[in-house]
Amino acid sequence: MFFYSILQVINIVVLIIYRTGYGGDFLGIGGTWNLNEEKSPDAEIVASGVFVGFIIYTGVQLITFGFGTTKHKYELSDTIMNVVGTFMWVAVGGTALHYWHGYLAEHDFENITSERTAGLALGALCVINGALYLADSVLAFIHYTKYA
Repeated sequence: MFFYSILQVINIVVLIIYRTGYGGDFLGIGGTWNLNEEKSPDAEIVASGVFVGFIIYTGVQLITFGFGTTKHKYELSDTIMNVVGTFMWVAVGGTALHYWHGYLAEHDFENITSERTAGLALGALCVINGALYLADSVLAFIHYTKYA
């Protein structure tokens, strides 16, 4: 339960940075390979889906622990969701790190800006979340094979 609590806290922090990291306005993950263009709506839609979807998924996991059951840990669906989470979080985090690493504020030649720092933090937290979902994938697979 503690593990899922950590995941949920990181999920919520990521969503807050994503939504308000640009001086109180929408930060986004970027997602365009040409830094002269605006952010890619396709990448933003996928990122929003990952953030909100895994907040819901992790919340459901916490609720099932609250009811005192761990039967879901022996299901293949838990392992599959964690593997999907690993790939999705790393993909979104990698996209954010790529975009925000090369970001320069308009008409400025400063390498350190608040939105760039927030974007890099967002990307790093997404990759960390992906690593945590990978660890949970391994544990879920062990539970599945042990009790299947």
